[in-house]
Amino acid sequence: MKIKVQEIPENGKNYLLTRETAELNDLLKDLIGQNPYNVGLFIKPMSTKDYQITGTIDTVTNEQCSLCAEDFDYKINKKIVEYLIPFQEDDRKSHYSRTSVDMSDDVQDMHVTTYRGGQFEMGEFVHEAIAFEVPFNPKCEACSKNNSLAPFKYDEKMDIEVKKNPFETLKGIKLN
Repeated sequence: MKIKVQEIPENGKNYLLTRETAELNDLLKDLIGQNPYNVGLFIKPMSTKDYQITGTIDTVTNEQCSLCAEDFDYKINKKIVEYLIPFQEDDRKSHYSRTSVDMSDDVQDMHVTTYRGGQFEMGEFVHEAIAFEVPFNPKCEACSKNNSLAPFKYDEKMDIEVKKNPFETLKGIKLN
């Protein structure tokens, strides 16, 4: 679903996308299957070329627990605050700079997305937002509550027997 950003009015435009409106059904099929989704986004111009996207994405993905292999529904409730800017080609001789100043939490939560040719790929944006919310090792509710199932940590020195320090026995000797 492509949106022409120049056609967004000054007061912004609301987009409500669901399984019934069907704009994203084919695009989201690989992530959420036939589960319902509710995408509410508001796009508002900040300047002639920059836009702000706010809203929420609510859906469910079908996942398998990485610990017990049970199938479960993973709920996604994502809040969107994104800035939309035009894509800028990197010059071959360009340099990047990084500040050494610690940033506040508000600035760290700021996300930027680019658009090309005056069109914003809203479907791809929603697809990526959902995909980033699914954990790499999903856990069902029972396994995430059970703390005794600590993750296995591999250590190359696991099979090597640790020899006792000979001076440890000297610590226990008491001289009169």
